[in-house]
Amino acid sequence: MTNLSFKNGLSRRHLFKTVMGGAVLATTGSVLTACGNAGPTYYTLSSVPGMIYRGSASIIEVRTPSLAGFLDKDRIVSEISNNKLTLSSSDAWGDNVTNMIGRVMMLNLAQRLPDARIFLQNQATETTPQVYVEMDISKFNQDSSGNAIVTADLVIRYNGDKPAKFNRLLTLQKTPADSGTQALVVALSQLLGQVSDTAAENLRDLPASSTL
Repeated sequence: MTNLSFKNGLSRRHLFKTVMGGAVLATTGSVLTACGNAGPTYYTLSSVPGMIYRGSASIIEVRTPSLAGFLDKDRIVSEISNNKLTLSSSDAWGDNVTNMIGRVMMLNLAQRLPDARIFLQNQATETTPQVYVEMDISKFNQDSSGNAIVTADLVIRYNGDKPAKFNRLLTLQKTPADSGTQALVVALSQLLGQVSDTAAENLRDLPASSTL
């Protein structure tokens, strides 16, 4: 065993304080280094142009979509495979993902149906919508093969309380340009564009009437 001697007035207490002070300083430096690490990279969905349909002058409300809880995360779900949910460690959504999906759907429909008035649920307006567009999304991620996949139950209702005039379960997939997160987000945006195409095709012939 090493024998420590204490000379020149160096006490055991002084040695203990010196050693512990160094340990605290080292720990603090580690925390500061961790805090200096770069944060996540944020991504947002984007609208995608499609075919333009003239003549529909209806007032359309895009309702906030329903999204499966395991997909409603701040971090981007990079993959779902073999009952395993993988979240990106460095990439996150720039806004609540359901808000982004609803906003992109609204922008897509506004481009495709320029004669209609289209707005989001809870958006300040004095106008009563004639038509409601709803989506229940169960897949919005990348699968084990690397494909972006969107599964959405698309519903169109006239005058709100009436039975749905259109109800179809859509399952769409697209291979991203590469394995990066940005390519995945672009592919998901393009798939939402396809969902919007289906909605626009079924909204194009609606009359401008409150008695739909």
